[in-house]
Amino acid sequence: LGAGYRITDTTRLRAAGGSGVKNPGFFELYGFIDGRFIGNAALRPEKSTGWEVGLDQQLGDMATLAVTYFDSELEGEIFTTFPPPNFVATPANRTTESRQRGVEVSLNAQLSDQWSLDAAYSYLDAEENGVEEVRRPSHIASAALTWGAPNEAASATLVVRYNGETPDVAFTDPSFVPVRVRLDDYTLVNFNARVKLSDSLDAFARVENLLGETYEQVFSFVSPGRSTAIGVEARF
Repeated sequence: LGAGYRITDTTRLRAAGGSGVKNPGFFELYGFIDGRFIGNAALRPEKSTGWEVGLDQQLGDMATLAVTYFDSELEGEIFTTFPPPNFVATPANRTTESRQRGVEVSLNAQLSDQWSLDAAYSYLDAEENGVEEVRRPSHIASAALTWGAPNEAASATLVVRYNGETPDVAFTDPSFVPVRVRLDDYTLVNFNARVKLSDSLDAFARVENLLGETYEQVFSFVSPGRSTAIGVEARF
């Protein structure tokens, strides 16, 4: 459920709230791998509720700024546990609540007839039972600068994405008890361009991780390095 109210010609207040469920999968309920995994037919659906309130402010004729505060809770999260005495993996519902709240800020600006800028920043406070949740960075930011030629003859976009330090767990202890670790922050730069060759034919190029950044999104799993794609797109 959402609603909005225009305070002035350039200012709009909005709010929304919602809830949802995620049902357990068939394998989580009834799956079985001898000595390695046992399903749990008693699993309950995960349930979430959340709300947000925001403000949209038009800055002149060329830019819009949006600020949003959000708050959500997850109950009955499905996770994998290793109960004694056999310590065989099986899914279960958590008895603690997971809460995420924070602020999002975004800016959309038309710098000129050919240039535009889209930028965003998010601050996230994610905790479960008072402990910081893993793989939930507190700070995320991005910016995309786009150039477009007249009559859409060509375009190019430079994208910069920042991902702050991220908590994770590592199974490096011989006892297999998970150890808390922190993954380093990283910045990725991507570039893509497109040229119109005819009414039905375009050429494009894309470079991901332009600077060859080495980073981890999950502990001990190194993400891909620089990659390039060049091609032609035809419409019939």
